[in-house]
Amino acid sequence: MSEHNEQQEEKNNKTRIYKFLRVLFHPRDFLGILSEDRYKSLKIRIVLLDAVLSLLPLFIVVTISYFWFQQILKDDFKNQLKWELENTKQSIEFFLEERLSILRFITSTYTYEQLSDQRTLFDIFTKFKREFPGLADIGVIDANGIQRTYSGPYRLAGADYSNQTWFNEIVVRSSNLSDVFMGFRKIPHFAIAVKREVPDKGTFWILRATIDMKILQKYASAVNIREDDDVFIINREGVLQTPSRFHGNVLEQYKENFSFREDNISIKEAGQSEGTCDICGYAPIKNSPWVLVAVIRSSPYAKIPNIFRNELLFITIISIFFSIAVTIALVQTVVNRIKKADQAREVAIAETEHASKMASIGRLAAGVAHEINNPLAIINEKAGLMKDILEGSRDLQQKREKFLSLIGGIFDSVNRCRTVTHRLLGFSRRMDISHDTIDINDALNEVIGFLEKEIIYRNIRLDLDLRKDIPKVVTDKGQVQQVFLNIINNAIDAVQEKGLIKISSYSKDEHFVRVSIKDNGSGIPRDKLKHIFEPFYTTKGKGTGLGLSISYGIVQRLGGSIHVESEINKGTNFFVDIPIRSETV
Repeated sequence: MSEHNEQQEEKNNKTRIYKFLRVLFHPRDFLGILSEDRYKSLKIRIVLLDAVLSLLPLFIVVTISYFWFQQILKDDFKNQLKWELENTKQSIEFFLEERLSILRFITSTYTYEQLSDQRTLFDIFTKFKREFPGLADIGVIDANGIQRTYSGPYRLAGADYSNQTWFNEIVVRSSNLSDVFMGFRKIPHFAIAVKREVPDKGTFWILRATIDMKILQKYASAVNIREDDDVFIINREGVLQTPSRFHGNVLEQYKENFSFREDNISIKEAGQSEGTCDICGYAPIKNSPWVLVAVIRSSPYAKIPNIFRNELLFITIISIFFSIAVTIALVQTVVNRIKKADQAREVAIAETEHASKMASIGRLAAGVAHEINNPLAIINEKAGLMKDILEGSRDLQQKREKFLSLIGGIFDSVNRCRTVTHRLLGFSRRMDISHDTIDINDALNEVIGFLEKEIIYRNIRLDLDLRKDIPKVVTDKGQVQQVFLNIINNAIDAVQEKGLIKISSYSKDEHFVRVSIKDNGSGIPRDKLKHIFEPFYTTKGKGTGLGLSISYGIVQRLGGSIHVESEINKGTNFFVDIPIRSETV
């Protein structure tokens, strides 16, 4: 049974320490200091903070990588488009140069008279068309612009070209490549012509061939595009030379604004031009009036390959899970260590508080000894007297009343000793929190009873102003007395010999009873006043510095408040407000 009681007492001690020492970590953080929610909240905050610090850079890198790769695809697409435009441009240039070379060869091989023969021209046309498809017809034109001989599907012999632009241009140059035009046949085509000078006669003649526009369209369509894109040829004025998907048919006006460099291929994005295309490519065709145009609207470069996107997503998810797992493990370890450290610190503070209380009891030892010795002396005297009476008396019955009176004195003295020792034990034991209906004045008087001998010894004046009309309060008597003991002890240490300590009690309002403990000691400097309730802080140069911290915590836990007013060389006044009904935990 004794072992069971000891275990129960130990359990009660742990419970009491857990509850009571919640107030001791910091005087302004009393409630919930050991709550599991506090550590859960700490874990969550650390995890979230680490997530922000670790995952945010990850998301930034992933985002930058994604758009960087998209930009790489875009640049690659632009380079690919530029390469295809360059190839198509060179193919068209080669095609035109080849036809011009053939015409030059014919004019240098045959004379005007030979080509004026219909059979000869027809034979040349047949061979030319067989070797080089796309040739529509061929004709010989004299210096006056009249077509003298013609070989082809139309009746154009005798046609007059003297008023056409291409004729006026070839008079100045040795060759000419015209824009696409309808001409006499009303079919889109273009003409290439070569001039042959006849120096000895002071004249010239022209060999002219026309080629179907579809040849240009065929070359333009060689550029690899998608359904939403378009490739076509325009002249320098923006007139369509081949059909366009979105801008009209041959010889219609290309309505978009465009600009290009004559010596290079230009690739422009929507933000760089005023057009509606996402990417526009312009490739001027050398020695011609044409420009090869590519209009890209499909944005194929925006579609990142699935394999890269899936790998990037997989790496991101794995990184997130790994980072969170490592963070949670680290946080769990760190917070558990913090929790253990807090618990160890709180137990240490509890032991320190108990040691402080035991030190207070040691201070009371002289007064307690005097209080106990006096009743014991009386007991000894009364017992001796009873012995003497018994030894010297023959008639015990006659002395009955005397014996009863003496025995009553013995009992009174013993009860007095019991009361004193019970008070002492009440301060020294770690007792569970209780809810007692007490008189604050009685609690004060009991505390003063412990300190009375020291007050008298140090010649300190004690002024009590305890109102008798104050209501009783429901609170923990032992805790309240601990608060009064700590504050009065500080007041005793603060005053000099013949100093004054004034203790007052009165009703503050309908909810609180106030106790004022005022001394005329040295006072507390203003810069130190805000620290006096902090653990281990002392202005006396001795002690543990826990007395006021413990007192502050007790009063707060009981639902009251404590504050102090002090002035250097004038003294200090502590105000303790005790609730009439305490809300202890």
